[in-house]
Order: sequence, then structure tokens, then C-alpha cells
Amino acid sequence: MALTIFVSIILPIFILIGIGVLLDRFFNLDLPTLSKLNFYVFVPALLFTKTLDAKLSPALFGTVALFTAVHMAVTFALSWSLFRLPVFRRERPVLTLASVLGNAGNYGIPLATLAFGSLGASAMAIVVLVSNFATFTIGLMIMDSGRSHWSEAIKGLIRIPVVWATIAALVVVIFKVDVPQPIREPLTYLSDGLIPVALITLGIQLGRSRLGARMKTVALVTIVRLALSPLLALALVMLWTVIAPGAINQVAPTMVIAAGMPVAVNVYILSVEYKRNDTLASQIIFASTLLSALTLTLWLLIAKSI
Repeated sequence: MALTIFVSIILPIFILIGIGVLLDRFFNLDLPTLSKLNFYVFVPALLFTKTLDAKLSPALFGTVALFTAVHMAVTFALSWSLFRLPVFRRERPVLTLASVLGNAGNYGIPLATLAFGSLGASAMAIVVLVSNFATFTIGLMIMDSGRSHWSEAIKGLIRIPVVWATIAALVVVIFKVDVPQPIREPLTYLSDGLIPVALITLGIQLGRSRLGARMKTVALVTIVRLALSPLLALALVMLWTVIAPGAINQVAPTMVIAAGMPVAVNVYILSVEYKRNDTLASQIIFASTLLSALTLTLWLLIAKSI
């Protein structure tokens, strides 16, 4: 069963990541342009179309969003306390955000699509929305150490296209709006392009990263992200099904997998922007992504049995 999951779900993802690594070696591709295409075009298109296909109810949308927020808050509290130790204190913002923020966008959505179909992709897209909200509000404040005004974080948030794509999708679903074919057709084409382009982009990012001397710190954050975080999600799912059964049962496997995604590339972007040891952030992303081939195979096996 584990081998089947690895071959059918994980291996195709890493083949596309490998293609990105090779392409960049030969052609030195323009990473900022590819990242913008993912962020501003492909992810919003996929979120919109998959939400329509999955026909998420407002209750299910709210459950996924609330679950993600609660899980992130618990993970943040634990990580912030752990990295308070003197040996980690200098890099505390980077290490904490790396523990909390998973790569639910250009890795998680393709994985959820392959593993769970439209419902999984839509649920993962909501995770992306909540994660982006946290990244560009709380994340900015942590990295910036309070230097920017909160209004700047709000302005940054409203410029995120995923937010508007989510609002548009919810309006269409709630009010049962018929999307005209000339609009729906190109959006479908764009959403279909996310998986290859996003994973090739991730490959380019990984190909430019290298492991360094801080192996113990990298290993600790990787364990928190790939093992402790999904364990917390699994415990939270079990508690949630007792307190508020119903909607959570439909997306429980996706929630566990979302919690076990490797470190988000946004951590590196913020660390560069605010000069918070971007080299260490790059090393953590590199290590956690490579090891996720093994850990996500295990978590998919567990998630599918929930």
C-alpha cells in the first residue's frame, strides 16, 4: 500500500520537481516570473474552479478555515516556546515560521489533487488562503519585529489574488451563479496548468538551495514540520469529530496532509525581505522538501485510513 501511494502520488510530483532542477541547470530560468505566474494566475484560477467543482458548502469552508487557524495557533505556541531556548533565540522568527507555514500552494495543491480529487484541492486551497493571511499579517510582524504598521499588513493582504478568487468562488456557490462558458473555459485551462508549472518552479527553487553547517537546527525544524505538525493535526481531527462531527469528516485526510507539508517558500521570501538569515531558511526548505517524499507517503497511508 505504501509503495502504491509513493509510486502513484509522490513519485510523479518529484519527477516534475526534478525536471525543474534540470531545466534550471541548462537554461537558468527566470524564477521570479514563474513565481508570479503561480501566485497571481494559476493558484487563483485553480482555487476558483476547484471550489465550484467540489461545491463546498459555507459550513465546510468555515470548518477547513477554522481548523487550519487553530492548528497553526497551536503549532505556533509550541514552536515559539521551543525556539525561546538561548541556542535558537537569534533565529527564533525564522525557525518559528518555518515550523508553522507549510508549502500548501505549489506542492500541497498538486498533491491534494492527485490524492483526493477536487474536494481535496479545494480544501487545500482554503489552507493556502488562511496560511497567506497568517504569513502577511502575523508573519510580517514577527519578521519585522513591529517596525511596520499593521495597516501595511492589511494593504499587503488585500493585494493577494487568492483572497479575491476565494470571495468570487463563494459568491458564485452561495448565490448559485451560472459562470458563462467563455469565462469558465480559460479558467479551467489555467487551473490545469498549476500542477506542472508549480512543481517545476519548486524544483528550480530547490535546485538553488544547499545544505549547510546548521544541520542540528535544520533537523529539528524538519521534525517539527514533517512529524509533530501532522501528529497535532491528527489529534485535532479526532477531538474535532467528537465535539463537532460532520463537515470535518469530509476533509480530515486533507487536513492531516496539509499539516505535514514541507516548509513554505514564503519563509525564505520573508527572510530575504527582512534580512533574517535567508541561508538557514533555504536549507530548511531544501531538507524538509526532500524528506517529505518519505514522510508524506506515510501520512497519506494514515490519512486514507481515517
